[in-house]
Amino acid sequence: ETDYFVDGDPLGRFEKVQFVCLKDFETTTNEDPAVLFSDYIGPYFRNVADSGQELGSIATVDERINILGREFQVLAVEPPHREFGIIDSNTMVFVDWDTTPEFEKIHIVPFQDTLPHAYDFDVFTDYLKPYLTRHKHKQFSVNDQFTYQGVQFKVVCCEPNGPARIGRNSTIYCEGVLHPSLRNLLPPELLEQLSHLPPGLQMLLLNTEALAGGYEERLMEVQEMLSRRRGLSHETIDRVPKFTWEEGGRENTQTQCMVCLSNFATGEEVRQLPC
Repeated sequence: ETDYFVDGDPLGRFEKVQFVCLKDFETTTNEDPAVLFSDYIGPYFRNVADSGQELGSIATVDERINILGREFQVLAVEPPHREFGIIDSNTMVFVDWDTTPEFEKIHIVPFQDTLPHAYDFDVFTDYLKPYLTRHKHKQFSVNDQFTYQGVQFKVVCCEPNGPARIGRNSTIYCEGVLHPSLRNLLPPELLEQLSHLPPGLQMLLLNTEALAGGYEERLMEVQEMLSRRRGLSHETIDRVPKFTWEEGGRENTQTQCMVCLSNFATGEEVRQLPC
């Protein structure tokens, strides 16, 4: 019942492949990279070649392979534009340890409204530890978020700032809770965009009191707006009435810009929005 398609260029061979052996908080040794090749990478691909299962030698960038309990990741390939390729006896293979730094300290906090209320629990033992054990090679940065067993967490601070991983000597803090404000719920990439907007506009976007729908509806609107990043066209802006501001020059005229929250200065060009 399955339709097969064989269009496209044939799968090519990688000339060079760079592997890294990923470390985690359970890693206790720092063997010479030559051992990683002689004891892990070399035997693995020799076994694949001897088995006759040619599909096992296909690799792609960022792919992870578990070899004898160690996790290896394809870091780079040549030619670099090739998405998939074959590793064979003519491929030059390099391997080294992952150089991702370890956290000295990291503070991960749950969102209060996602915590269970029907039973007692320990945040670290019941949630953080199982998640980190399952994702022991994961890299984190400030403002990263993840969910485990229905509980949502956020990295509120760390040293160094990241991206980095949790190692054997990392100290993990999980005290406190976060309330579901829009600033806490926005993903890191949108928070970065938000930080470049004028303070007044940030306050308007993050305001939830104007909507009866609450956080969820407002969050979707802010995410959509920041993702589009579409402003008014120059033609529309030119049609907005403008005048030169002078103190006391107009009756009942506000003295502060509602976007940047700065006071007007005499001689500045001011536009009056139709609202």
